[in-house]
Amino acid sequence: MTTDSLQLEWQNSADGPEQVPLEPLRLGGDELNLAEFPFALLADRQPEGVDTIEFSDVIKGKGGQTIERTWILTGSEEFGLPIASDEQVYVALMEITREQGFENRTIHTTRYELIKRLGWPDKGGSYARLKGCLNRLLGVTITAKQAFWDKTKQQYVDVGFHIIDDYALYNEPVGRKAQGQARRQPLSYIAWNQVVFKSFQAGNLKQLDTGFYFGLRSAVARRLFRYLDKKRLDGKTAFRIELRKLGFEKLGMSRNYYPSHIKQQLARAHEELIDSGFLEGFRYYRPGREASEQVLYWFTDKHHLAASAASQQPQGNKLVAQLLKVGVTASVARRLVAEYGPQVQTQLAYLPYRDSHNPPAMLVEAIRNDWAPPASYLKAQAEAQKAHQAAEAERQRQYRRQQQIADRLAERKALRESLESLSPTDRAQLEAAAQLQLQQDNPALAAHTDSVAYQIVLEEYISDLLEASEREEF
Repeated sequence: MTTDSLQLEWQNSADGPEQVPLEPLRLGGDELNLAEFPFALLADRQPEGVDTIEFSDVIKGKGGQTIERTWILTGSEEFGLPIASDEQVYVALMEITREQGFENRTIHTTRYELIKRLGWPDKGGSYARLKGCLNRLLGVTITAKQAFWDKTKQQYVDVGFHIIDDYALYNEPVGRKAQGQARRQPLSYIAWNQVVFKSFQAGNLKQLDTGFYFGLRSAVARRLFRYLDKKRLDGKTAFRIELRKLGFEKLGMSRNYYPSHIKQQLARAHEELIDSGFLEGFRYYRPGREASEQVLYWFTDKHHLAASAASQQPQGNKLVAQLLKVGVTASVARRLVAEYGPQVQTQLAYLPYRDSHNPPAMLVEAIRNDWAPPASYLKAQAEAQKAHQAAEAERQRQYRRQQQIADRLAERKALRESLESLSPTDRAQLEAAAQLQLQQDNPALAAHTDSVAYQIVLEEYISDLLEASEREEF
C-alpha cells in the first residue's frame, strides 16, 4: 500500500465505546490513450458478426498541423471484443498496479481480491466471468494510427498492442478464506502489455477515483466519467464536443443512432454525474444554422474526490449501523461489513421482503451464503421499474416537445433575420410568391389567413422559397 492510499480510520460511536472502521478512499490510475478512445463495447455482449470496430477523429497538433487519428479494435476469434464489464476489470487492475507503485508490469493478486474490488459476489459465476474478461483483454488487438501519444517522444505514433500479455489464475485460499494462514505473495498474476506499461512508466497517466467510478450505475456513465475526467486534467472548468463525435468516437455508441438516440443514452449518465457532484451541468446547442449539434459540459469547482470521499468513507459506518438496528451484534456486524462488503447492502435491501421470526439470524445467514432475492422483492422491483419507465417516457415526451418548440423558435428567428436582410421589394415578392403557392396547394387553409395554422404554414413556404433562392445564387 503506497502513501497515496488512505489508512483505515477508527471512529468512536456516540452510543458507547464500540469502534467502527472507515473504508479507505479508493484511488487508481488511467492510461491517457485508453481514456481517450474506447477499448470495450458499452454492451454486455458482442453483436453478431462484429469483430472489428474503428474510431477516428481529427485534431490540431502543437504546430497547428492537422492530425487524423484512427483507433481500431479487433477481437480475438475465440473470445471476441471486450465488453462493458472488461473495462471495470481494467480499472480494478489499474487500482492494484497503482498500489504496487507501477514498478513492474506483472502484478500479483488473487481472483478473490479482484472480484471483491469489482463488487461481484464471491461465487463460481463471478470467477468464470472474471476469466472471460481477462481473455478478452488478452485477445483484443488495438491498432493505433497516429492515435497513440508517446510521452517520451512527445508525438503521436503508429502502434499495435494488446492490453495484457498473459495471466495465470490459481485457486488460492485468500481473503477471509486464508484467515490464520501466513501472508505470502499470491500465485495469480496479470502482466500488462509492454507498450501499455512503458506508457505507465513514462507518466502518461492520470489519477482515477475508482471508488467514484465503481459507484456509478451505468456503463455509459462510467465511460463518460473516464473521458471527461481526462479533459479536466489541465484545470478546465468547461468542455465542449460535437454530439456525434462524443457518442460514436469517444463513447463507442452504435453508429445507427440518431442524435436523439445519443441523447437518450446520455440522459441517465448526465443525471448520475450531476447528482454525484462531478458535473455542474450540460447543454446541447448549435453554434450556427448549418453547424453540427454540440454538447457543452460545466465541471464543478470542487474535485470529484471530495464527493467520492463523502460517499465512500462513511459507508462502513452506515452498514454497521443498519445491521445493529436489525439486531445483529456489533462484533458480527463489523466482521460482515469487512468480509462481505456489497453483499451486506444487498441483503439488507432484501430483508423486508423475507418472512422470518428471527430477522438477525436470517440476515447473517443470507449475507454469508449470498441468498437469491425473494420473489416479492423481484415483483416490487419490477413494479418500480415499470413506474420509472412510464415516468421516463413522459419526461422524454415533454423533452421532445420542448425541443420542438425551441427548434421552431430558432427557425422563426433565423427566418426573420433573413427576411430583414432583404430589400422591401424582394421581401414583398417573396411573401407574395409564398402566398400564391399556398393558395394553389391548400385553398381551404388559404381561406383563413388570420388563423395560427395559416401563419405557420406560410412561414414554412417562405423559408423553402428563401432557401431555394439562396441555393440558386450559390
